[in-house]
Amino acid sequence: MVVSRLDRLAMTRFVGLTGGIGSGKSTVASMFADLAVPVLDLDQVGHILLDTEPTLAVQLAEVFGEAVLGADAKVDRQHLAQIAFKTAEHTQKLNQVMHPLIQAYELNWRQQQHAELAIIEASVLIEAQAVARMQALIVVFADETLRKQRVLSRGKQDATRFTQIVARQCSDAQRQQYCDYRLHNNAHLPALHAQVQALYATLAGDTDS
Repeated sequence: MVVSRLDRLAMTRFVGLTGGIGSGKSTVASMFADLAVPVLDLDQVGHILLDTEPTLAVQLAEVFGEAVLGADAKVDRQHLAQIAFKTAEHTQKLNQVMHPLIQAYELNWRQQQHAELAIIEASVLIEAQAVARMQALIVVFADETLRKQRVLSRGKQDATRFTQIVARQCSDAQRQQYCDYRLHNNAHLPALHAQVQALYATLAGDTDS
């Protein structure tokens, strides 16, 4: 089928964005948002669903036990994360429950987009086999030692939790196999910002071609 230029301009190019914990993926997403690029954070979508879907709380309690529920009968996200990242089997069970719902939310969001470029961000985009739904993939890379320092400085996870999360995510070597565009975040924010601006210019140019 021949697609006219007008039709091409009406299409949105969906580009995935991922990176290991502490790599600066969310910072990059914010920089794209500042450039008026629509951004969907699938990790945040998961949080929204946990807070708003009563049936999801029931499902997760059946899988992991009533201990994942708080006093209000909603999912205690912190406790759920502790259990879910404890073993690979638990992580897989969580993904089996969450990913279909997250994907449905993503599809609905996609249908509402009219921009030429949109970013879909997720920490486990590759692990969830979501790359096939993207037209390109951006990966943010940073040294693991630096990533650990960043995560611990936030005060939300300790060293043990960081190690557990890293173990459940794919390696940078695996990310290299999938990525189309690389951003390196081992320096200061202005350097990262310059990379994002250059990549935006490239991606915006691609949508016009």
